[in-house]
Amino acid sequence: MSGGARIDRRRFLGAAAAATLGGPLALARQGPAEKKVEPVNLPLDRADIWTLHFNYKTPRIVTLDALDAGGRRVKKVVWYMWFQVYNLSGEPQTFLPEFELVTKDLNTTHLDQPEPFLLRQLEAIENPTAQKQLELKSTIGISKRPIPPSLLVDAIPIPVTGAAVWTDLAEKAPKTNKFSVYITGLSNGLAVQETPTGEKLIQRKTLQINFLRPTDDNRPQPTDIVRDDANGAAERWIYRTASTIKPKAP
Repeated sequence: MSGGARIDRRRFLGAAAAATLGGPLALARQGPAEKKVEPVNLPLDRADIWTLHFNYKTPRIVTLDALDAGGRRVKKVVWYMWFQVYNLSGEPQTFLPEFELVTKDLNTTHLDQPEPFLLRQLEAIENPTAQKQLELKSTIGISKRPIPPSLLVDAIPIPVTGAAVWTDLAEKAPKTNKFSVYITGLSNGLAVQETPTGEKLIQRKTLQINFLRPTDDNRPQPTDIVRDDANGAAERWIYRTASTIKPKAP
């Protein structure tokens, strides 16, 4: 097959994918509130590594309906982060995301809680016109199908959209003003580092994004949170320890 024929075929496949996902609006258009994060090569990267592209909006604070232990509706303050991923690796890649929010001033850790009841309400906020291609997926739902490779040539790739949700910030860290979100699963990057004591640190390629919340918790507003870029870009790729293997006893 000639080079021109391959390009035409890719354009055809890309157009077909866009039509399936909702036409031209399905293409990843970066809105004014969104920030694009490109993959970056790190010294610990292997030759066969892949990394997804990532778009996001700063986390927002909203009050939603929630269900208590007895199944009754109650009001609950939740934090959430809208995001999109797209795949330029050339092959389908499974995204097994973990969004961990770590407060730097209070030393607390909070994992995403993908509750469908909350996600449906966030859908009404982030996708009010119910566009199929912008439908929010939970961090569990987005892992059920591989992220397809974008085959468009000289065009904008096709994204998959989701939201990470944290439900315990208002109770456990209401006064935090400085925090980071660590996102794993965007890459298959894995490294092993051995410490002087013989422990092996299993490290995963991770996207770290730093944020500030200049206000207090008396009157939380959806747009209280901003990127912390005072000391350089708020986003950075790192290898972060995910687990530790202790040496065997002699």
